[in-house]
Amino acid sequence: MPRYLFINENIGGHQTVHAALRRIFADVEGIEVDFVDGQPPGLLGRILRAPVPGLARLDLDLQPLRSQLVHSAGIRRQVKKRLADGNVDAIHLYTQNAMLGGSRLLAQLPTVITTDSTGRLNAFSLPYRPPTRFSAAMSRVALLFERPVLEQAHMVFANTRQVVESLRSADYRFPAQRVRHLELGIFSPYLGQPPAPRDPGRRPTIVFIGATLERKGGTVLLDIWREHLRELADLPLITFEQVPAEPGLTVVNDLRQGDQRLWGILADADLMCFPSVIDQAPNAVLEAMVAELPVVAHPVGAIPEMIVDGETGILVEPGDTDALTEALRQLITDTELRARMGRAGRERVIERYNMVDSARVILDELDAATHARTDTVSPPAGGGDDADELVFGIESDLSEQFLGEWSDLAERTGRRSASRPAYGATWQEHLGKGRPAIATVRRAGELVALLPLQARGSGSLHWNTVHRLLGHGLGTVGEALATDPAALRGLITGLHDNDVMLDLTHLPQDSPLLQGLLDAGDWLVEFTVDERCPVIECPPGVIARDLRSAKSIRRFRVARERTAAAHGEVGFVVVRTPEELDRHWAEIRDLADLARGDNPGTLNLLGATHEPFSRDYLTREAAGGHLILIGLTVGDRWVACSVMVTTGARAEGWFTCHDPEFRDLIPGHQLIEYIVDHHDELGVTFIDEMIGASPYKLDWQTGGYQVGTVRAVPVRPGGRGRSRARARLRTLDALTRATDMVGRLRR
Repeated sequence: MPRYLFINENIGGHQTVHAALRRIFADVEGIEVDFVDGQPPGLLGRILRAPVPGLARLDLDLQPLRSQLVHSAGIRRQVKKRLADGNVDAIHLYTQNAMLGGSRLLAQLPTVITTDSTGRLNAFSLPYRPPTRFSAAMSRVALLFERPVLEQAHMVFANTRQVVESLRSADYRFPAQRVRHLELGIFSPYLGQPPAPRDPGRRPTIVFIGATLERKGGTVLLDIWREHLRELADLPLITFEQVPAEPGLTVVNDLRQGDQRLWGILADADLMCFPSVIDQAPNAVLEAMVAELPVVAHPVGAIPEMIVDGETGILVEPGDTDALTEALRQLITDTELRARMGRAGRERVIERYNMVDSARVILDELDAATHARTDTVSPPAGGGDDADELVFGIESDLSEQFLGEWSDLAERTGRRSASRPAYGATWQEHLGKGRPAIATVRRAGELVALLPLQARGSGSLHWNTVHRLLGHGLGTVGEALATDPAALRGLITGLHDNDVMLDLTHLPQDSPLLQGLLDAGDWLVEFTVDERCPVIECPPGVIARDLRSAKSIRRFRVARERTAAAHGEVGFVVVRTPEELDRHWAEIRDLADLARGDNPGTLNLLGATHEPFSRDYLTREAAGGHLILIGLTVGDRWVACSVMVTTGARAEGWFTCHDPEFRDLIPGHQLIEYIVDHHDELGVTFIDEMIGASPYKLDWQTGGYQVGTVRAVPVRPGGRGRSRARARLRTLDALTRATDMVGRLRR
């Protein structure tokens, strides 16, 4: 009989999760489950995690990380003691933060992790500390502790799609095949039977649940109730904060996680208001829904996945107190609407958020991890059973069927727009001078890995043939596509066996392809850093004033007001569809020509040389739902634009230009401010400014990463293999320098 060890931080909602898992596993036969619950720190721990005066208000004291490390140290001691007793087959961790610094302990046994967030997302959602412009940079330190824990996982279950995107981002580089979206859900007596029918004639009650009021939106709700709704409904607050009771207002301070009194409180309420802007996947919303309460909330984190607006509750944009008041008033006064939404909410929780179902999925994965323990090392392509399934090839025929396979693979595994055929194949069609040489790997006929290459060489002299990324030279960042590590190894081995010499520009320093080439051992590899790409992290709910000072925001507003007074109203246009792009194309192209006239040395991707490619490429991306083009207008005139292409929640800045006549409008700042303020509705949480850092981009950055050129030559077997590879690498360097010189002379 397998025995599994479940480890959790034992804080906040995690206590509720593990309390529910205990009850669920008590009824599961054929397994044994032990639990390790984190304990509060002692006096020394409380001292080590205390805020640092002066630095705390700027979020420069690393207090969240220090607090987590102190807590994890105590959990590690508990886990080490339990593992010493033996009789454990696999470990489940909720969440990775419970074992920071404990990757070696986890390496002893198969591990499955379930998580509701990542450290990078948490940086902007701490209930006790508002973020500052330094929060994102400080959170990068936590990656040094968080990544090693995640790397030990056989599988990571992410509770929201936002967490999936974060784990697959450049911050974590977690393999796509080892992360799955699993809505953990809740465990409630109302999953089996609904609460008793509510009396439609009684005075309605709005319930709020939140440990803190200010960061969870409780103060906003309290103000609205006092000013507008006191005469219509009562308000019970479930919070740890002390709030004086008053007529119609009750406060419950002693309810702890897992307390079964919660279900009685929810059964006595008529609707819930949860106006938090920091929560990622709040159980409180699901607990209210299963109790047949309609919920009014903001569309942040996973809340839009939980609440179907207009069916199980009402979603209101953060900051719109009038809309929030009206939504509450509507539900207070419409008994039938409350009942209908409440029933629909309970049905949705039963269907999608039943923790009994999630627990079974976790147990199945622990069982799979246990059985896979004997086969933890996959043989490389070229030997063993797995290698027989991997078939390497180089495609030169860009047929519709192949482009469809490539597109499907990019949608499943890609993190970069340049890895899609909409970019590479379109570039080859309009601008490519060499022949396409797309490196592919298939398993049982299915495309599982791809590197979009173009071959340039001296005719039949294969010795000097160089393979570059399709679309190189236009400022995009490249990547290889692979469904799993074995597929990537098969790609690298196939390139080696086919004697492919690589010259890849703008590859990220943390690229799995670069690491794979270095790890293979039979390549001569050089990596030279060329650029640093600034990025702007925008977790849900973050707006421009969270990233820039009040003085800066005021400067941008004043610039708009002065321009409007002199030239006409300042506005923004958002272009996303092929029809919208076609309608505005002439204005965009003319703007780009004006911008190039002011700086003729810059690359004009929308000018005459590149226009056929750019228009075709952006139209295809718009058709795929990947285009975000923001235009800044003055009156009827376009004076600046920013072209971005998205992959999931990541937006890559592809081209930006502005009319030099309107430089006093500081258009670069205006565009970024607009994008940050509207990133939630645009579906973006990570803005990658890509190649070409400018002062205004650096002013907004919350982080960045380095890209460079990878030159790699296969080392052939034999005593002189490495010396011959060095000679080829020197030749490649010389060819590259000559090409660069010709390009400069042409310009």
